[in-house]
Amino acid sequence: MFKEEDYPRSSVEKNGWQLTFCDDFDAPLLDDMFWFPAYRSGRKEYFKRIGRPSRWQNHNAYYEIADSILKLKLTPDMPPRKNPQDWCVSCLCTSDHRFGNTTDDVQILEKFAQEYGRFEARCRCAKAKGGILNAFWLHHTDPLAQEYSPEGESRKDTGEKLEIDIFEILGSQISDTSSYAQLTVHYTPDGHYTPQIPVDFSKHFHEFAVEWDPDTIGWFIDGQEVARYNGETPRGKMFILCALFQYSGWIGEIDPDMEYPKELAFDYIRVYKRIGS
Repeated sequence: MFKEEDYPRSSVEKNGWQLTFCDDFDAPLLDDMFWFPAYRSGRKEYFKRIGRPSRWQNHNAYYEIADSILKLKLTPDMPPRKNPQDWCVSCLCTSDHRFGNTTDDVQILEKFAQEYGRFEARCRCAKAKGGILNAFWLHHTDPLAQEYSPEGESRKDTGEKLEIDIFEILGSQISDTSSYAQLTVHYTPDGHYTPQIPVDFSKHFHEFAVEWDPDTIGWFIDGQEVARYNGETPRGKMFILCALFQYSGWIGEIDPDMEYPKELAFDYIRVYKRIGS
């Protein structure tokens, strides 16, 4: 039963699972052993090189850590941009990359990535009339195996399984009485789910998780399974990306009267492997 209150911190010890990654954000600064504080800067650098404009005027993260809570933040002037309504993102990743003279020459800058397992976070989302997206994703470490080519072309028609959205939560789909969660494995014709949960995701902390196996992915909110995909799942190691976006598109238009700050707050992020796998 979902409750309109903070979901309690779950035990770090889980039966049948071995902990492989854990950040409780107990230090006042971001742990650079784990995180790159930017949105996929290797891809942004390559776009610039080939003359393709980035949608993000600034892709570097604006965040703060206080009382063991990480807050990815958007304010009228941070991340820096010309106008408050310009597109921007505050993002952390556990892997990045750099291309050399060609895309055949790639350096993968992996701090953490894993194939299969349980990925979870206890967090509180940002609400808005439009133009705000809360995101917690898994992406391949290899930039040649990601959902877009290095040149920015979508691979959605290839049938490859290239991304897992632990959640995408539109600020406009959070209300005082319920919230929708977008749960997706890209790219599949039947791997997208939008459960309506009878709580306000912006008011309290809730735990979101996926359990990713070779032939199934289960999504859990506050310990309850809310969706399951059965079929071939992504192959290869994937890294964690958590982000708070402001832009206009399928998530709606940016509210010209947006009230700031907007915050996507994390209490912890943990990853596990099945014991014996």
